[in-house]
Amino acid sequence: MAWALARGVTLFALAAACSGCQSRESPGHSASMRTTVGLQAFGDPAELAAYKELIAQFEQRTPDVRVEFIPVGNQRDHMTKLTTAFAGGDPPDLFLINFRRFGQFAGKQVLDALGPRLAERGHLKESDLFEQPAEAFRYNGMLMCIPMNASSLVVYYNRTLFEQGRVPLPKPDWKWEDFLAAAQALTKDNDGDGKIDTYGLGFEPTLIRVAPFIWQAGGDIVDDLHHPTRFTLDSSAAREALDFIRSWYVRYKVVPPLAESKSETHDARFARGGLGMILQSRRYTATLRTIHNLEWDVAPLPSQQQTATVLHSDAYCLAKSSPRKDAAYRFIEFAMSTEGSTLIAKTGRTVPSVTAVAESPAFLDPAAPPRSARVFLDSILHMRRTPNIAAWNEIESRVDPMIEDWFYREGRAEPLGREVQQAVGSLLGTRKE
Repeated sequence: MAWALARGVTLFALAAACSGCQSRESPGHSASMRTTVGLQAFGDPAELAAYKELIAQFEQRTPDVRVEFIPVGNQRDHMTKLTTAFAGGDPPDLFLINFRRFGQFAGKQVLDALGPRLAERGHLKESDLFEQPAEAFRYNGMLMCIPMNASSLVVYYNRTLFEQGRVPLPKPDWKWEDFLAAAQALTKDNDGDGKIDTYGLGFEPTLIRVAPFIWQAGGDIVDDLHHPTRFTLDSSAAREALDFIRSWYVRYKVVPPLAESKSETHDARFARGGLGMILQSRRYTATLRTIHNLEWDVAPLPSQQQTATVLHSDAYCLAKSSPRKDAAYRFIEFAMSTEGSTLIAKTGRTVPSVTAVAESPAFLDPAAPPRSARVFLDSILHMRRTPNIAAWNEIESRVDPMIEDWFYREGRAEPLGREVQQAVGSLLGTRKE
């Protein structure tokens, strides 16, 4: 890797020329004396630009450390690249990863546990963070990675389409029937040619998207969050939620068909005004802020028997094999500091996991969309998560295509729970007593 070669050159130069010298570079020192740390992250252009800005500010304040950024365009490639790098013994020093995918690395004991460093350094305390994302990055009781955000699934909606169609705006306590009624009212053939031009809802049929609706109906997706042994999608509550979800396409046609969703992503369709609502996490905000002819806002997910949403959180993880742990952790400290967290919060990319920054104007700025940003903070109270076991990424990789096929299947569909359980097989372990 280019960044690995650069680090090797840096270390050789440092060893040859700087034995016993100060670690921090003074203005007169050569740039070759800097320690180079690799950071890998995935995201769309707006997200990656936010990380680059964070890195630039860090390097300005920390001249003896350089961060070699390794941007990846999507999550699938990000995971492939990470897995290959660890298998080859050359992982990046730092990487950002979702809690649903970090378990496979924690389970292989290739991560440096950051909880002890947090306590030792003292610049950032675990009590400074929202508990929900911190809990999600524990493995065997220890905080392994430091969460940088505490997002949740919310409803992004096109305010203009709501107002033009005289559809009531989403309320904080709206229910499933209100949500469906809005999606139906927003689904329109605008030019009378018999084809839908504007759909009411953009929905990605995956496990992480169906989970909150199952919780809202009083069900669950697995029998035990920490030591799951089987899926529970065959419960009456889960079936109620799944039937409601599938009706959006099969019965009411308020979501684009599969072919249309493949030719144009829901994110792109919403951005051009072709969707009334879309379910997304906070990361979508950074992209929408670059679109100036779209009036949009956010609302909580609708509720049913219970109020529930699902955690979306990424964290900084440190490779155990990194010989640059101290320099890498200094970047984490800056990224998680008030200054670093504020910088990222202002881009719209995250719901800061640092509670003080989340409650500050950096996040709740009324001049920056969405105007209802507090929805994200209010949703934390109703936030739940999926398991973070080592096999969970593989489980989702098997289950998500099945959910997509089930969602778009015309006519009668067999119960999803049976198919999912058969596909997962032995990936869910036996219960620990």
